[in-house]
Amino acid sequence: MVVRDTKQLKLNKPQLLSLLARKSSSTSVWGRGTGKSSDIGNLIDGIVKTMPRSCWAIVGRTYQQLLTRTLPSTIAALERLGYYRGVHFFVGKSAPENWRWSLPYQSPLAFKHFIHFFNGTGFVLISQDGGGGSARGLNLDGAITDETLLLDKEKYDDEVSPTLRANKDRFGHLKIHRGHFHFTSMPHGDQGRWILDQGKYLLEKYDFITLTNEMLDLQLKFVDSRDKEYRLRLWRDILEIKKQIRFYPDKKGLYYSEANIFDNLENIPLAYLQEQRDVLTEFTFLTEVLNKRPGSVEAGFYPMLDTKRHTYDAYNNDYLNGLEFNLKKLSVVDSRMDGDCESALPLRIAVDWGTRISTLTIAQDLPKEYRFLKGMYVKRPKLIKDLAELFTTYYAYHLNKTVYFIQDNEWGNRRLPNSDVTFNEEFVRHLRAAGWRVLVVDLGRVASPQVRYQLAHALLSPDSSLKKVSFNRHNCKDVLTAMSLAPLRQNRKGEFEKDKSSERRESTPAEEATHFTDTVDLHFATIRNPITNSTPDFSDMVLISS
Repeated sequence: MVVRDTKQLKLNKPQLLSLLARKSSSTSVWGRGTGKSSDIGNLIDGIVKTMPRSCWAIVGRTYQQLLTRTLPSTIAALERLGYYRGVHFFVGKSAPENWRWSLPYQSPLAFKHFIHFFNGTGFVLISQDGGGGSARGLNLDGAITDETLLLDKEKYDDEVSPTLRANKDRFGHLKIHRGHFHFTSMPHGDQGRWILDQGKYLLEKYDFITLTNEMLDLQLKFVDSRDKEYRLRLWRDILEIKKQIRFYPDKKGLYYSEANIFDNLENIPLAYLQEQRDVLTEFTFLTEVLNKRPGSVEAGFYPMLDTKRHTYDAYNNDYLNGLEFNLKKLSVVDSRMDGDCESALPLRIAVDWGTRISTLTIAQDLPKEYRFLKGMYVKRPKLIKDLAELFTTYYAYHLNKTVYFIQDNEWGNRRLPNSDVTFNEEFVRHLRAAGWRVLVVDLGRVASPQVRYQLAHALLSPDSSLKKVSFNRHNCKDVLTAMSLAPLRQNRKGEFEKDKSSERRESTPAEEATHFTDTVDLHFATIRNPITNSTPDFSDMVLISS
């Protein structure tokens, strides 16, 4: 008998409670570093052991998400449980025929998007963008979703839920049969509001939201303090509140829970938590690490922005499929993975130079659509060269090396210290050195804040007759966050303008301030419209490089 080296498996409290809960479905709203992937691994382990030859779905918004985020972390979690790829399961194909493994009772006919386990249990990788497998025609025993906040709920209900109808005679006695198991970080805005509604049954018993917010305030103070005695007092108060927060299934077996990185400090070093605090924006740290329910900005500068109407998902699934589940290659992200980037067409870019952060947005002007492809930024001490390298590296494989640079005359033409060139000129030099042909778009005098507000309102309006404006949901995440948080105020003349006080506040991370939004305004000014009564002539731009 061969005994392999064994390791003790430790579960944190949320994972243990999830494992022990007598649930038929679950919704786990857990922050970064909490152990979502391990919990998915625990669930798959339970399914394999108790439901051999069952067939489940693993659902994501996009195929790229499943391949680059869900799959690698899930495989790592399975390895910790003793399951090894190519030994206990295969990805993207069934086991070799001479291994004589069983298939699910109701198996898909193709295995390109399939995970096949040694005892015939299977999982179909389903994506809503069509790149992965499709739920149509399948008979499934249950569904697991990752980053559920990104899902199109109506599409999930229409396409996935009706397929959970298989093997009632074999597995109907098990509570998890035909269950929906959702794993997600905290949704914000209206996105994924239905997920938080899953926990309403808890509010009928006690106000766990108020308790959680009180605990999060203490946890934030804990992270920001370096005083050991103060931290010890905070820790005691955190534990007292935590004792009052309890999650349990409802009468139908739905188990809703929330957790954050503090629930996993036995496995995550405190230094990592402090590092995340330093490198992440305030909004991202609070929502994705501490798992705080975010508020919203009412009457903002972009009130017509609607993430459902103005955003899209677009990945080059043919390119992703060509990587054949090679996790190392999948970890290298560049524009070849983007399905919305027209490689034969030039790019348009706009930059906002700042003392704390410099931001860049990339777009393409199509006949019927102005498409924002991506947002990038560098923070102090990084500056011009670093931002240029981000751009040229990501778009190194873009075929058309022509870029229209929509320059900000107000700040971009400041001169660098001890230099005879401006910020804009230095940026162009770096692009040229990387082989790009740069055409400068000079907008002249910057439009007034009132005009910019009216222009944004008109371009984003649902009944607008102007060119459609759209944003890549994944690549423009920081841009969209900044736009949704940009406040509106009236100046002394009674005109509307953007409240840019966030740029001066050290307490507000630069990514969440209005820097990104100023680059969006520059793009908007180049779209033909009746408000500014002028559109730059792109046929006769100043040639800076070739």
